Amino acid sequence: MGQFTKNRRRHLPVLFVFIGLILFVNLFSATNYQLMSVMVNLKVDFGYPAQTKIVLPPVGQIGAPTHWLPVRLSLELRSVDLALLETFVFSPSINSPALLDGIREGAFRILFLFALKIVALGAAGSIFLLYLAGARKSKTLIWGGVSGALVVVFLVIMLYFTYDLSGFERLEYEGMIEAAPWVLNLAWDAFGQVEELGERVQVLASNLYSLLREVENLGPLGLVQAEVLVLHVSDIHNNPVAYNFAKQVVNSFPVDFVMDTGDLTDWGTALEVEITNRIAELQLPYLFVSGNHDSPDVWRKLATIANAVLITEEEQTIRGLRIAGVGDPVAYSYLATPASLSELEAYANELNAKWSEVENRPDIFMVHNHRVAEALEPGLFSVVAYGHTHLWGLKERGDTVYSNAGTTGAAGIRGFQGREPLPYSLSLLYFNRDEEGSLRLQAVDGVHVTGLGTSFSLQRTFIHGRNSEDDVEIEG
Repeated sequence: MGQFTKNRRRHLPVLFVFIGLILFVNLFSATNYQLMSVMVNLKVDFGYPAQTKIVLPPVGQIGAPTHWLPVRLSLELRSVDLALLETFVFSPSINSPALLDGIREGAFRILFLFALKIVALGAAGSIFLLYLAGARKSKTLIWGGVSGALVVVFLVIMLYFTYDLSGFERLEYEGMIEAAPWVLNLAWDAFGQVEELGERVQVLASNLYSLLREVENLGPLGLVQAEVLVLHVSDIHNNPVAYNFAKQVVNSFPVDFVMDTGDLTDWGTALEVEITNRIAELQLPYLFVSGNHDSPDVWRKLATIANAVLITEEEQTIRGLRIAGVGDPVAYSYLATPASLSELEAYANELNAKWSEVENRPDIFMVHNHRVAEALEPGLFSVVAYGHTHLWGLKERGDTVYSNAGTTGAAGIRGFQGREPLPYSLSLLYFNRDEEGSLRLQAVDGVHVTGLGTSFSLQRTFIHGRNSEDDVEIEG
């Protein structure tokens, strides 16, 4: 019994060293570091699964099996200084070896400082638990601190030499970033075309202006005089070229206001919503309903923009047109997954039941999803504006015109998925007063830009009884 007691007293301090270092590392390792314009949080803790985890709130996280030691490494993106990032990205020296070496040195410095902190935590945790267990001799405490530090140093060295970067080829996704493999494949396929697109943006703008300037010389096509002209855009999907396109149309036509039927972003993240700053450049009322790819962050950001008008079922009057609408059923969340068919059907039925009981209904009703829009009963509204399909379209059913603007942002990065990129498209809606003095839709122009800005077409469709083959004009 005496020998057992002696052995326990000899081995317990070793156990306390291990428990102490594990406790302190798990509790206190998380540390923020600044690298250029990015603030990241590094953390290590003992446990399974053994992996490297990259956390991108609120998008989700990525895990990679990079090592076999029972530790979990975590890197979390905390914040991005957008102004500094812009300066960095557009710096003339972005590709200089000195700048790249500076980034590499900064990353190694962060890793070195983090490793030192982990070693110090190992020593501090060992000393703390030994002291808590009753050890008071300085020799024992020093031995415990050194032992804890050496154990952590050994683990760091082992992790360094066994770390396998090929683990990032076997990624695991959690959260809405589960779509990442699809997105990354699209990005890879599109990479070779991005430079070409950038070179053509200016050509696109100038050629589009030339095309639209000639519209007035196209005989009957140029005869429409509108009391109110509305620009309908949709599905911009975080593509800044869409605003170059829209601004050129605004500069070429006497547009009174803009309607956006959603999917302004791809994921609705705080980084993406910065594209909304381009809305102020249009200097016109910008009416908006959310799409399934938007989020509460998009809505909150738009609320801070002076010319943005957030459309709800509460009617707004702009230039004499009464307008209402609803956001997509999933726009309240950060997941871009569309609502189910049954949910969309129920949503449309609810709208039909509500508005059929209203006597003085709006002129225009804005929604995002085509299934909801096309399920709205003819005659409820004069115009139903929508998007989602990325395909421009115009339908007349009874006394209602259903206007789909297609995708003004060419579906963003997913537009490169096919051999031929999707066209940039938008609509111009011409309203004039009828004999009773009410504003009625008289004609709709569909403007399309295809082939990375190499081909343009404009289609004008006359409304209410004039849509015979002779009443549709096309110019390309």
